[in-house]
Amino acid sequence: MPRKGSKLRYKPKREYRYTAKDIAELAGMTQKALSVAKFRGKVDPGDFKSVISFLTRSIIEKRLKGDLFAAAAGVAKRGGKTESQVSRKRPKKAVRRR
Repeated sequence: MPRKGSKLRYKPKREYRYTAKDIAELAGMTQKALSVAKFRGKVDPGDFKSVISFLTRSIIEKRLKGDLFAAAAGVAKRGGKTESQVSRKRPKKAVRRR
């Protein structure tokens, strides 16, 4: 217990940061899908209240679709490119040995 009349110790304010990647991961969507939602006015990443309401809606929608045990922080589905899509070359054909 502090002494009567003494001042409380100084506590520095904590600062929290989040990125668009964090929001997309928590919502269970890709960054491109998040940018579409941002363009349509469903979320404003600069406004914390907007981000929280967007994440709450996305979690509720997942649960209403039937996934009752949907994780609050699901990993977004990421479509990877194959080697031929990255290098624009045709893939080598497999050589059959006899």
